[in-house]
Amino acid sequence: MNILITSGGTMEYIDDVRVMTNISTGALGCVIAETFLEHGYKVMYVHGRNARIPDPHKNLSMAITTSAQDAYDALKVLVPMHDVVIHAMAVSDFTFKRDIILKCKSSDPEAFIDYMRRAITKNPKIIGEIKKWNPKALLVGFKFEVGIQHEELIALAQESIAKNGCDLVVANDKVEMKENKVHVAYIVPSPALDLDVTEYRVLGKEAIAKELRNIIESSKS
Repeated sequence: MNILITSGGTMEYIDDVRVMTNISTGALGCVIAETFLEHGYKVMYVHGRNARIPDPHKNLSMAITTSAQDAYDALKVLVPMHDVVIHAMAVSDFTFKRDIILKCKSSDPEAFIDYMRRAITKNPKIIGEIKKWNPKALLVGFKFEVGIQHEELIALAQESIAKNGCDLVVANDKVEMKENKVHVAYIVPSPALDLDVTEYRVLGKEAIAKELRNIIESSKS
């Protein structure tokens, strides 16, 4: 199997000197990539500029992206070449229309706010395009929330399965992880995989990566 993993966050330019980004470090995506590499798989690692990257490996290829549009353009080409897509990248939902070279004045916050209202626009949803680009790919999506009930978290994962054609969704909540002082994840499989469980609760990045590899291997065998 050829594995495509996206990781880290995107960076959206507000004006020519300021950016909007997110807190994603790409740490989990990096661990997942290293796990597949250790077991002999070829991995294409598409990552944001500030994301963690795996150690050099003969089976590792990498591509750097900056904005959500960069990631969209790269994945449109790469997804059809891969058997498995693990889309862990935290892609910004919004960007800014920038028709002219501009630095907003920090001395005029009202003008800055007005500019942002006029310029903000939605990015395309990459997760919803992946199965269109490659219907045969096994798709792993991610759902990251903050301070919601477990039942709602699982429902959102199931919604992504139904809406985006995900085969697996890795769902987690920042508050739960902070309380447990460990990366807590719930791996939710699609009913199409015909597995005996509705969710796997996994603790720690290495364990999450190992569980994903095990499920993917059994699904593809």
